[in-house]
Amino acid sequence: MKTRENSLIAATMVLALGIGINTIFFTISDTTVDSSTNRINSIEKKPNYPVNEQGQTYGNAPFPEGPANEPDLILAEGENEVVGFVKSSDLNSGASSPTEAMDYQESMKSVGYKALPLYKEDGKTVIGEFRMYYTNGD
Repeated sequence: MKTRENSLIAATMVLALGIGINTIFFTISDTTVDSSTNRINSIEKKPNYPVNEQGQTYGNAPFPEGPANEPDLILAEGENEVVGFVKSSDLNSGASSPTEAMDYQESMKSVGYKALPLYKEDGKTVIGEFRMYYTNGD
């Protein structure tokens, strides 16, 4: 059975590469069964990101795995092709209600984008600007 699983995984990877998918994300998890409730529990393992002197993790964001597994500093390309990191906390609107979310969306629409500092991996040195542009879902 293990050989068949390995063959299936290899065939899937070859197919994905053959149709031009450059990046494949895998969720790493341990699965256990809670005998008291007969429920399956999945415990996701966080990626092992490097840590800077400020204690912040940095690297690529694992978008399919969700914000719980994001590093503190996310690799990004800013204006004028400057590559650095944005703080994951800066990407959030901070809205705590639907009304606040709508207000935030309207402010983004009027300006067109939200400018965020682009940092070196130290999380302190600003090296540029990253713009998060408004989109209406088109």
